[in-house]
Amino acid sequence: MKKKNRALHLDISAILLKYDPMHVGTVAETDEYDLEAATILSRIKEVHTKEELADIVYEEFQSWYGREEVGDKATYVQMADDIWEVWHRYNNASHAA
Repeated sequence: MKKKNRALHLDISAILLKYDPMHVGTVAETDEYDLEAATILSRIKEVHTKEELADIVYEEFQSWYGREEVGDKATYVQMADDIWEVWHRYNNASHAA
């Protein structure tokens, strides 16, 4: 994985852990959402809006945990907003370099 992508992956994973929608995170285990972050990262280049990103985040959690387990979409919209900001910060940094 490229250094930039690795850093972005870690940031996305940290955002998912911050919200911890599946209540699996612990202070000691910071990699609880690494797989979910990887699948979101693999699809992030196809998004053009925060709403599309929220759909992807929600879809990925449904895929990993099941529709009934993930709850309503509101939490995932908030996560997507944070991911959107991080994603654009990385994009702007890579274009400036």
